[in-house]
Formats: sequence, C-alpha cells, structure tokens
Amino acid sequence: MIPTTGSRRLCALLIAVLACLVLAGCTRTALYSQLEEQQANELMGALLAAGLDADKAPSSTATGWEVRVDRGDFPYAMQILTARGLPRAQYATMCEIFKKEGFASSSTEEKGRYICSLQQELSRTLSRFDGVVEARVHIALPERDPLGGSSQESSASVVIFEQPGAVVRDRETDIKVLVKDSVEGLSDINKVSVKFATVAAPSATRPQGAGVALSSINPLAVGIAAAVMVLLGLLAAFWGRIRGVAQPRPAEDAPKVWNG
Repeated sequence: MIPTTGSRRLCALLIAVLACLVLAGCTRTALYSQLEEQQANELMGALLAAGLDADKAPSSTATGWEVRVDRGDFPYAMQILTARGLPRAQYATMCEIFKKEGFASSSTEEKGRYICSLQQELSRTLSRFDGVVEARVHIALPERDPLGGSSQESSASVVIFEQPGAVVRDRETDIKVLVKDSVEGLSDINKVSVKFATVAAPSATRPQGAGVALSSINPLAVGIAAAVMVLLGLLAAFWGRIRGVAQPRPAEDAPKVWNG
C-alpha cells in the first residue's frame, strides 16, 4: 500500500510534535538564585571549566541572578561548587558592622560590633590564601579592668577549610602571626590555635552515558508524547479508512464473449 499525501503529512506532524515534547522534557534547573553578579560569574567560571553547560539569568524572584544547568548535571555541578567553596560567603565590611542605628549604643554592643568586624576582616584575608576554600576566625577579648589592673590576655582560634592537595598547613606560622598582630591584647603566638580540614574532592570524571540523558527527561512529557503518538496513529488509520471507502473502485472489465 502506497502512503497517501495526507498520511505522510500526519507522520511528519507526529514526528514534529514528539520532538518538541522530548525537547521540552530536557529542562534546566537553578543551582543557586538571588546571587550577586560577581558570585554568579564565579559559579559560571567553575562550572564551564569543569565542562558543564551552565548559564546565568535574572533570578525568578526578581532579585539578583541565578545559575542554571541541565537537570542531569545537577549532582555533579553541586560537587564542583562545594569543592571550590562556591558561592563564597558574603562578609560584612567593618563600615557595615560599625554602622550605628539610633543615638547611643551600650558598651556591650560596641564590643560585639568590634569583635564581629575584626573576625570578618581576618576571615576574608585568610580566604584569599592560595588553596583556602573558606576560613573562620573566632576571637576572645577579655573585659578590661576599670581600675587599671591586669586582665587576661586575648586569644583566637582559626579554622581553615582547604582544597584537596593544597599546602596551606605549611603556612600555619604565617597564619598565627597575622592573627596575633591583628588582635588587640594578643601578644603570645601560642594563644592562637589553627585547625585544618580538607574539603571532599568531586568525582574524578563527569557522569556520562544514557543515564544522564534519561535523567534530564521529564517523565510527564514522555507520557504526553506517548499519548499524542497513539492518538495521531489512530487518526491516521481512521483517515486512511475514510479515504479508502470514499475512493471509487475501478470498474471491472466486462466479461468477454466468444463469437466463434
């Protein structure tokens, strides 16, 4: 049976609809949203360097930016960003910490703002060291004796989260000296403790194969595509039967008569 023009058109329409539905199933998902543009660019750089197809767009909440990847790349993308310490924490500057609201502040509030700003500044500086993913600094300042007597000495503790294979531990003395010279009343380097932790490395290779492709397909879209295929197939069969009935059959040849 030779396909008619109408049948060929229906088949082409079926293929086009199926392709559109499959493409609609390969959706993209946001990793992070409400990011500053610098944060979004850092995430994009790390993901593109790892071979992932990522893009950025204005956040759906109309605040900041969001970074998106294919749904099948989501787990690997999160491993990449976690290993790089991205997105980086937004540290408050000293001016922001000491911004005063109201006419007067208590001595406790002033001291709290000072300690917080100093910890933030030191954390930001240490985070710039090569191989450091994130740094946390905690400072203890004793209360001053109002009578001018001797008081306890200040102390500090530092936690360094380093990249796999980094050599930040070799700079422990430099870190202690930096903190000691930055904190008022801290003159003994032994009053500064430094602890190191290594961030887990991402998978050595990006997941490949059909598993990633199938995981990025929306099951609902596949179901709709299958239903549309069945419906169009039934329509094509029904249309073919109608055309077969409506088309006049060729007249049969008249029986031959032998005249002798």
